[in-house]
Amino acid sequence: MDWKKLLREDGFVEVDGFRIELSLDNTFMDLDYIPRVLFYDPPTGRWHVLRNPIPRGKSLEESWDSAVEVLCKILDGEETPVFGEEGVAERFLRVLEKLEAR
Repeated sequence: MDWKKLLREDGFVEVDGFRIELSLDNTFMDLDYIPRVLFYDPPTGRWHVLRNPIPRGKSLEESWDSAVEVLCKILDGEETPVFGEEGVAERFLRVLEKLEAR
């Protein structure tokens, strides 16, 4: 399974009850939407937002491509996932590694 293609086409991927989802945010009532990566974490029973900066594209597709690129950088060890809650980043990384191994 090409998880990157699946994530781009469906907007989400799931592994063992964990879910990674692409989303958009306009937190500051800006007219432009900011790409976001959401992570459903069963141990906390909550959704978490990846806080790593994701470059905004000129289109929705470019923004989501940027989000997938950030996930690839995390997998390659070039970036560390930032969530702000203990243990979430480690579980997120394990889910990405499981996706890559498939």
